[in-house]
Amino acid sequence: MYLRIINDTINYPYTINELRDSYPNTSLPAELTDESLVEWDMYVVIPTPMPTDYTKNISEGIPTLNEGKYYQNWIQTNASEIEIQQRIEDKWVEIRDIRNQLLLECDWTQLSDVPTETKNMWSTYRQELRDITNQSNPFNINWPVKP
Repeated sequence: MYLRIINDTINYPYTINELRDSYPNTSLPAELTDESLVEWDMYVVIPTPMPTDYTKNISEGIPTLNEGKYYQNWIQTNASEIEIQQRIEDKWVEIRDIRNQLLLECDWTQLSDVPTETKNMWSTYRQELRDITNQSNPFNINWPVKP
């Protein structure tokens, strides 16, 4: 990820192809290093983790300069109650899909020819999976461990 400063304005995101397109009659080196890009007022943007707070609306802002380096910047604003509820509902759908897949993967453990001790071990795990939706927060699920 790069940005380029043109006339004191940050252009972000900015690519090396855009730089080449901006100077069609200039022969730029095939391999441009981060150091050589500075000559063209182009700078590396260091990625930062996107926040995951479901109660916020998150968008990418203009990178911030800190100790001579540009860092990806995330802007957070409060989500509406409707947005939050929709995210919670969507997450529960995702959790149920994962849970159902995990149950499918161990259906074999309940067949009639499986030893009773194996059935019992897996039966507890399978019940814990079915009880997943009794947890209060789909964004913080405590998944059971397979036997």
